Amino acid sequence: MRETTMSPADFKRILLKVFIGFLSLTAAIAISFVLSGEFGEFQMKVLTTTFTISAVSICSMSSAALIEIRRQQLLGMVGIGTACVAGGFVIFGLWSRITDHDYWRTTATFITLGTAFAHLFLLLLPDLARPYQWVYWAAPVLIGTLALQILAALWEVADSDFFMRFISVNAILVALLTLVVPVLMRISKTTMSETELLVLKKQQGTIYTDGSGVRYRVVRVSELPEDHISGSLTK
Repeated sequence: MRETTMSPADFKRILLKVFIGFLSLTAAIAISFVLSGEFGEFQMKVLTTTFTISAVSICSMSSAALIEIRRQQLLGMVGIGTACVAGGFVIFGLWSRITDHDYWRTTATFITLGTAFAHLFLLLLPDLARPYQWVYWAAPVLIGTLALQILAALWEVADSDFFMRFISVNAILVALLTLVVPVLMRISKTTMSETELLVLKKQQGTIYTDGSGVRYRVVRVSELPEDHISGSLTK
């Protein structure tokens, strides 16, 4: 019996279906509560649970896309794991009525990390032209720094007025980068479409073929006669 493995694309499709399903379920439950006129603690828990599962699914989708497109297996699995742990903490703490402050700070820690991973991975997915590939190092630096700053404030490691202003400045930079990336992606597509890429496969000697089977003879410019080079450049 042949063993089958789930590809990242298949996993992403499953997560998308889960996200749509639980988001629709959340809406349906909310509508039923509104029509029935009942909205208490139990109803709030149900809505929060379904919404949490939807949030975990959407965060995990960016991680699955990173695995599929960028082949970053380890980073993608870390992102999925962090999102699932965060969701598990929220749901367990909610239904168990946990009031411990450190428990919820730990939960908030995983939520921060899961959101940061999902945000970062989305910015790393687009194929950008070489002049705009600074995004690939700027995004980890800015988002990683912001996540650490939030965690420092959450765990009361730093809470000075200057530190809070620093968080605000970094958050603005992250928002700016997030808005700029789609613009750079569109510009990159235009730039790349204007550059024709010819991929050749060597057959024998100086004979090559492209993907459609057309044959080419490839010779180094240094091996051509001088008058042939001059004539080709003036045409």
